[in-house]
Amino acid sequence: MRYLLLVIEPDVPDRGPDADIVDWVRRHDADGSRVLGERLRPAADVRRVRVRDGSTLVTDGPFTESKEVIGGFDLIEAPDLDAALAIAAEHPGAWGGGTVEVHPFWPTDGVGPE
Repeated sequence: MRYLLLVIEPDVPDRGPDADIVDWVRRHDADGSRVLGERLRPAADVRRVRVRDGSTLVTDGPFTESKEVIGGFDLIEAPDLDAALAIAAEHPGAWGGGTVEVHPFWPTDGVGPE
């Protein structure tokens, strides 16, 4: 099953990759559990899009509702939720001040959730 890991972190202007994340990426790329992942640009570069009454509304970031941002994501493949949680617990984004949210994918082939 696939899971989306959202790396939630404080919004800081210069958040470069460190050795811990490089190691985590290499390990999970090598074992096949990491399918895809990327860092995301800071909140000032984010745009929100909403359509209301036929009009498209675009709002620039940063957004004052939160002091945290989605700093990156990883798409992983794991046999079950427990395995996905174990992989997320190893992610350096879960350490210190960050959080990793684990989102199971909902099948789009007409089958309901598991």
